[in-house]
Amino acid sequence: MATLLIRFTHAPYANAKGQDGLDFALAATNYGHDIKVLFENEGVLQLVKAASTKGLKNHTKRLASMPFFDIEDCFVCQDSADAHNLEGTLNNIKVAEELACQWVNAKEKVALLASADHVVSF
Repeated sequence: MATLLIRFTHAPYANAKGQDGLDFALAATNYGHDIKVLFENEGVLQLVKAASTKGLKNHTKRLASMPFFDIEDCFVCQDSADAHNLEGTLNNIKVAEELACQWVNAKEKVALLASADHVVSF
């Protein structure tokens, strides 16, 4: 089947795009697609476990379940993490520990985008 790259580019609780992207990624595995995820721009904030979401559904637990759905290719944009003061270590991104995410620089991100059959952004 096709290789899909799901780009998470929005903050986790500003809108439902993060939830929608995760739902799309999990559903696509049911059709045998190879799924890769990339967290960039404000999307890197989805990987930080929130202390409180004030009544909103916290989806960091669902993100951490992606390996159970055979979504194991997880990438984090280094430039975006630096821009959001995540200090350049995956230890500061709590969900990334559970996902075994990999850093990508700008050049690697371009190669990742080129390697996918389809790219979907949320």
